[in-house]
Amino acid sequence: MNAHLYGAHIQTGGTLLPPHTQLVIDEAHEFEDSIVGSLSIELTEGRLLNLARVHDRCVAGDDKVAGSLRSAGVLLEACMEGLAGVGTVRLTEGLGSDLTAAVSTASVAADRALNSLRAAARHAGESTAKHRIERSVRIAESLVDDTQSLLGKLGKGTVLWVEPARNYRHVLRLTRIDVADTLRTQAWAEKDLTVICCSATLDSGTATRLGLQAEYLSVPSPFNFRDQAVLFVPKIHKPNHPDWAEEVAQEVEHVIRALSGRTLALFTSNRMLRATVELCRDRLEGFTLLAQGDAPNPVLQEQFLADEHASLFATASFWTGISSPGTTCSAVILDKIPFPVPTDPIVQARCEVVGDAAFMEVSVPTAGMQLAQGVGRLIRTSTDKGVVVICDPRLAEAQYRNRILDLLPPMRRVRNREFLDQFIRDLQLD
Repeated sequence: MNAHLYGAHIQTGGTLLPPHTQLVIDEAHEFEDSIVGSLSIELTEGRLLNLARVHDRCVAGDDKVAGSLRSAGVLLEACMEGLAGVGTVRLTEGLGSDLTAAVSTASVAADRALNSLRAAARHAGESTAKHRIERSVRIAESLVDDTQSLLGKLGKGTVLWVEPARNYRHVLRLTRIDVADTLRTQAWAEKDLTVICCSATLDSGTATRLGLQAEYLSVPSPFNFRDQAVLFVPKIHKPNHPDWAEEVAQEVEHVIRALSGRTLALFTSNRMLRATVELCRDRLEGFTLLAQGDAPNPVLQEQFLADEHASLFATASFWTGISSPGTTCSAVILDKIPFPVPTDPIVQARCEVVGDAAFMEVSVPTAGMQLAQGVGRLIRTSTDKGVVVICDPRLAEAQYRNRILDLLPPMRRVRNREFLDQFIRDLQLD
């Protein structure tokens, strides 16, 4: 079962999937964040405008209801704009007076629309419009419930924030970071339910955070990583040094030349991706360099898999999911350790729970699991061979390095470029 699908099942009160006694969760390392996302509440001007539109389609001749929803949306967006501007603002003390007033206005307008739609549903009888009106009632009910939740007390383990959205608008979000109790009561309550979580990157605290009493089974990999792959950490500056970006581009260029392409380069930011691919395109004339953003992701993936000598530059969405067995992907390059953004409200809240040990207990394991997912793009079959290059010397020098290295496949680890180049030559790809 996909984690996102089961999160939607919980969000709908257990109505999406048929009754079941066994649940196998694939990519279970994503399950906690999927549930956090599924249980979150989002309020935007767009939701109010959408309810206004569906109300107008169902109830003719009542402009006041839709008008109050539109006015409430404008007020809500203005308040969020005043709070957040172009950045993300966490609301640790609750909504505050202005935003409380805006959400209250939205709640009243949504409730008014709900009553109007319910009346329309009662008078619809068995007409063809009844189903459309009933769907609109559910939209209104959801909006009323969410506004009431936002107006409630900010409880322990909940996080509230405003952040920019598309089209220069904003979104108000409320979510829980501790989902164990919710899962125990809404998902694991059935006595006969057996839950199996599968992933190449599960940490020891996963079961507790998911509200499970679990037994762990570690299955040995069928791959001989020491013979099939090398992990190379170049002797370059750390990511906070002004010369680091140029040095990363040089490492990428070197590997692409050595392998005649065949490289998947993964980046932690779109800015770093664009800077690197532009430098490499200037220096690697005649090479096929694909970059995320130049075409839809499925098209890029298809082009990369079809052309053995192509190289693909990508960000987050390619750290997982893409599988390229064979010589097409003979190198995976990662620009740096993907630590979570410290200003992210959910990350902040999780760190606050842990306290002084937050970096080692939250940031390092999260980065290690994400890094392992990226590294895992290289060896997909027992005959694959290749190199992983991580352009972050902290992986070889920092005190916490072993916490991350222990999450990666047991490849040979080197910092000697001559060893790397000889390993590539021994692949005899051309």
